[in-house]
Amino acid sequence: MNADKTIFNNEWVTVKVTSRRFYYLERKGKDSIAVFLLRKNEVNPTEYEVLIRQQPLCIDNTEINEDLKLFPCPITGALDEGELPEAAAVREVYEESGFSVKVFLLGKYIVGTQTNEICYMYYADVTGVEPDIALQDGTYHESISKNEWHPFEYLKHCDFSACQIGYFKLQSIISKVVVNKDN
Repeated sequence: MNADKTIFNNEWVTVKVTSRRFYYLERKGKDSIAVFLLRKNEVNPTEYEVLIRQQPLCIDNTEINEDLKLFPCPITGALDEGELPEAAAVREVYEESGFSVKVFLLGKYIVGTQTNEICYMYYADVTGVEPDIALQDGTYHESISKNEWHPFEYLKHCDFSACQIGYFKLQSIISKVVVNKDN
């Protein structure tokens, strides 16, 4: 078996080519996480809301009135070296939202055909939980990001692929919770 050849390398990424001339990006072996925080709607407790993190992207980010355009996503982050996905999810949730939670695995997906990155998806119900102050990671990126609560259905039409995948996975979990409470 031929080893893949590195054709570009810096502190964040490596570009490799396979023996069959397939090029792909390796994000320094850092897989990522996406976490959906849910809470019951106070007015209608059979409906859920989801925390959406509005944050800038490094690509296609035009300035509007000198502000960076923000894009909707769940809480996201990269795994630190040697860190387990679940631990990264708990850390990122606390860092970006202030919630101290136990997370539950929804599944995982490959981020794209030209990367070797896996995104592990989690969720947590924070109904009735008061968050601490979100610490952030000290980067400008996080300092301009913001959290917003939206109706659960928002995920269905969100442009971020993890939102749409999460919508369908969470929909069945939520419907089971509502059905069990009705019985």
